[in-house]
Amino acid sequence: MTPPTRPGRGHCLASERNKSSQHEGVATVNSTTPRVTVRKAGQLVLTEAAVAMLGEDVEAVQIGYNAKSRVVGIRPAADGIGGALKLRAQPNGRSKLVDAKRFFAHRALAVDRARGLEVEDFGGGVVGFRLPEEGAEAPAKAVKAVGGRRKAAAG
Repeated sequence: MTPPTRPGRGHCLASERNKSSQHEGVATVNSTTPRVTVRKAGQLVLTEAAVAMLGEDVEAVQIGYNAKSRVVGIRPAADGIGGALKLRAQPNGRSKLVDAKRFFAHRALAVDRARGLEVEDFGGGVVGFRLPEEGAEAPAKAVKAVGGRRKAAAG
């Protein structure tokens, strides 16, 4: 008998049942809290509550960025307007996905791993989230043994 296999990193158990449903990193499952998951692939997954903050029947959004405050703003956009990105329904029926890969690449914003972030209302029909400071969540530096003692790696 073959032992059961554990899903690989970046996959959820649902993907084992439905091979077409892939998931990367943290899950955006709580639809009552306005949150966004920023995936490493440059996708934004907004909870039902975050989508509701944009207004009713929003099908496309525009995304902007303030480098000084590291805020990503999202506002409703008419479909067909330049820079408008489609909100796509997710299999759970509650959250929506925005493919923002080009947005992150154009602004040279690296997404090193998936992150769940709180969505805020910035007024004027703009909602969004604050990107963590670069290096704020960096792992501790490697430690190597030197002459029987541990010494923090330079860098």
